[in-house]
Amino acid sequence: MKYCANILEILLIVALFFLFGCYAVPDVNEAHYLEKAAHFWNPEYAAGDFFLNSPDAHGVFYWTFGWLTLFLPLSSVIWIGRFITWIGLACGWFWMTRPILKTWGLSLLSAGLFLFLCQNCSFAGEWVVGGLEAKGFAYILAFFALGEVLRNHWNRALALFGLSAMFHVLVGGWCLVALGLAWLILKDYERGLRKSGKPGETEMCYLPTFREILPGLILAFLFTLPALVPALQLNRGVEPEVAKNATQLYVCERLPHHLLLSFIAQKTPQKLVMFGVLIVVWNFLCAHPRYSNGEMTFRTFIFGTLFIAMIGWGINLLMNVFPDFSTSLLRYYWFRVADVMVPLGVAVVCVEFATCWTTEALLGTSKNSTKIENGRNGTSNGNYVSNGNSVSGENTGNVENPVIHGQKLSKEKRRELRRAERRERRILEKMMRRRRKMLLVFLILLACLPIYQSAQRFMKPMKPRSCSGASCGESWQDLCRYVRENTEEDALFMVPYTVRTFRWYTGRSQVGVWKDIPQDSQGLMNWWDRMQDQFYGFDPSNPVQTYGRVASFTLMPKGKLDYVQKKYQVDYLVRNKNDLKGRQILTEVPNGIESYELIYENKDFELRKMH
Repeated sequence: MKYCANILEILLIVALFFLFGCYAVPDVNEAHYLEKAAHFWNPEYAAGDFFLNSPDAHGVFYWTFGWLTLFLPLSSVIWIGRFITWIGLACGWFWMTRPILKTWGLSLLSAGLFLFLCQNCSFAGEWVVGGLEAKGFAYILAFFALGEVLRNHWNRALALFGLSAMFHVLVGGWCLVALGLAWLILKDYERGLRKSGKPGETEMCYLPTFREILPGLILAFLFTLPALVPALQLNRGVEPEVAKNATQLYVCERLPHHLLLSFIAQKTPQKLVMFGVLIVVWNFLCAHPRYSNGEMTFRTFIFGTLFIAMIGWGINLLMNVFPDFSTSLLRYYWFRVADVMVPLGVAVVCVEFATCWTTEALLGTSKNSTKIENGRNGTSNGNYVSNGNSVSGENTGNVENPVIHGQKLSKEKRRELRRAERRERRILEKMMRRRRKMLLVFLILLACLPIYQSAQRFMKPMKPRSCSGASCGESWQDLCRYVRENTEEDALFMVPYTVRTFRWYTGRSQVGVWKDIPQDSQGLMNWWDRMQDQFYGFDPSNPVQTYGRVASFTLMPKGKLDYVQKKYQVDYLVRNKNDLKGRQILTEVPNGIESYELIYENKDFELRKMH
């Protein structure tokens, strides 16, 4: 019966993740990842595409999952991957929370609260439950690793974090760093307890020695290598100046919404405020007692992720003084793990705080707190407090004979004091229970909000979040269907700036779009050149001089289009007839796009042959 109840709760968490993460295929990053995986196994897929031929940064994910694209349509592979990810995350969440939240249903409640906090209180744009990509598998393993941390299985936790890094080197790598910081902090705390000479307190913070966790460290290192080595080789043989410019481009132009605190504070200050509130709540929760050594490590681990984020904030402050050095460090996503782990910690510990009805929890004291200590000869130095009066034993040899202001109390008076103490304790417990029940109801309401919002999404036809405007609609898919059925497989296309699904629906190569950014330095600079060539206005007398981004080919001079066609040997151009909201070019030049042969047109898009 117990196992059936556990399985039912896991299935309910899977259903919750399904409701929260179910969007039309492909979702924001799915085309980006899965097309790379398909090309990894079948190089003939969009063989001439610049992005697909760039070095692979997530080879383990492509190798593990990409083979399915040889036998199944990409959309089917996504649904298989999504369900594997959601089931894995649900199992990992249950395994992680079970040592703390032992009552049935509390893991489900904490999962709902976690989704709410991730959606509303994360500041750097990180998420866990959603589409199919490498970091979903990395967080599955990270959840299982945290479950082992809570069970004091350090070697297993280190190995699982290493496996997490194998799928996504930054997620698992930063988790390993945070766990290392937790070990160093708690080791120092343990040394202080040992010096105090109180064995009972030393047991509160037992940690393995370095020799004992060495096998786990070795496994973590070995598991990390398949992801770490390719990542380190991305810039091999690249000129230092190219690497510096690529890093500047990556941090300041392409991904400042993830990497720069200054940019986040300027564009979305409310996110920083909400995350700050979350940190205050986390510190309040950690001021209350923990009930196992593993939970102490778990809490310190989350403080470790916050410490990593604080280092990133400090590096950001140095950008005006040491710009090159700062940007070279900021590209490593210092805020990524804290953006997930702080909401995770608040969700789990808050539910624990609201549902733990023991006397120690209600009164804010630890199970291990020292009460009355009797000396070897029957003496006592313990204190009772009742009605504001201190009642203490004064070396009388008998704790049953306390004194007040130097006078012994009668037996009747002692009974009265004990009754008054028990009465006050019951009143306090009743008040605390009432407050925690109110908190529990509040947490349930917060956890239900993601369910309500997700249910509303199912009330109307869903469109892929990977594109916006007309490129989400039926006319876009009609255009892509025509391209797939009537153009050469090796043809190269110029497509609109924000489009992410052209290659997904057509299987054809494209010059480049904003979303598909390579991870190697030389590839980054080549990608930036392609963005400049395609989407930035220019003076026809100086084709390489850029002025400002142009969101539509409608606004681009004909000379610019001819320049791009000759440079990249483009075969076709896809124009969005409605996309006229971008910045105007500085030089007014007749477009002349009509000179290209129109071979397909619908109400939103047109396809023209460029040679």
